[in-house]
Amino acid sequence: MAKKDLGLGDDFQENEKRLFNKDGSFNVRKIGLLTGVRDIYVYLTEISWSRFIPILFLSYFALNLIFALIYYFVGVENLSGARTGSELQNFMSCLYFSSQTFTTVGYGTISPTGVPVNLIASIEAMVGLLSFSLATGLLFGRFARPNLKMKFSENILISPYGKSTEKGLMFRITNRRDTTLLETSAQLIATTSYQDKNGKMKRDFARLNLEISEIKMFPSLWTVVHPIDEESIFAKHSLEELIKRNIEVLVMIKSHDESYGRAVYARTSYKGNEIIGDAKFKTSSLLNAEGELTLDIDTIGEYLEL
Repeated sequence: MAKKDLGLGDDFQENEKRLFNKDGSFNVRKIGLLTGVRDIYVYLTEISWSRFIPILFLSYFALNLIFALIYYFVGVENLSGARTGSELQNFMSCLYFSSQTFTTVGYGTISPTGVPVNLIASIEAMVGLLSFSLATGLLFGRFARPNLKMKFSENILISPYGKSTEKGLMFRITNRRDTTLLETSAQLIATTSYQDKNGKMKRDFARLNLEISEIKMFPSLWTVVHPIDEESIFAKHSLEELIKRNIEVLVMIKSHDESYGRAVYARTSYKGNEIIGDAKFKTSSLLNAEGELTLDIDTIGEYLEL
């Protein structure tokens, strides 16, 4: 069976975690990363919406607050039409003027007088235009960026396959989005640890051949099967032995999303405690009264032990 280094090296540490996290991210932490503007842009396009939206609004209010403080210290008397009185009232007038200038709304109720305040207002208007342009670009980048939401079964099973005496290693996947996926392919690579002749722990890679490695259309559910034949690592070693050798089955999915017209990718992995021997998946799809195939996505990982 062919061996292949995935670019993660062959050194192995006893306390090492999984190579692929369940969400597909690499379990690698880099020190000394670049932190330029482009890297901030990449970060903001990749984080979740629950984090992006608060950052967007907090940035807007923070910039308004900074310019409001500048107006306040320069003097609210330089803002014609501003309501004055207590310190809080003065500051709120500065904040209202700042938000109108930042958004270039300009109701006309408050206007700057004098060179310093007009200069500050000009700078804020430019910052506002640039900020909204950047926010628009970020929003477009997030919506235009293809993102495959693949549902993987929680476990990978060793199940009866083919003839009564044959078994296969199998897991299930489906697309959580209502999009059309074409030319979907899968790759499975098993990693195990071993001790070399010098007594150093190393990592070994073994590609797992698949019954079907590519499907042309992917409208429902795909059960990916690795036949356990005489060349399979699961035939050469028992499951207990593979668990002791820190086995991890790496799964890599590539597909073509018709909505975006681009290739999309998904990854996950299964550790030894997620490999279930002598089990089979329950049925997750059936025909309804109208003759349509119905798939319950949340149940694709349910199984029965044999």
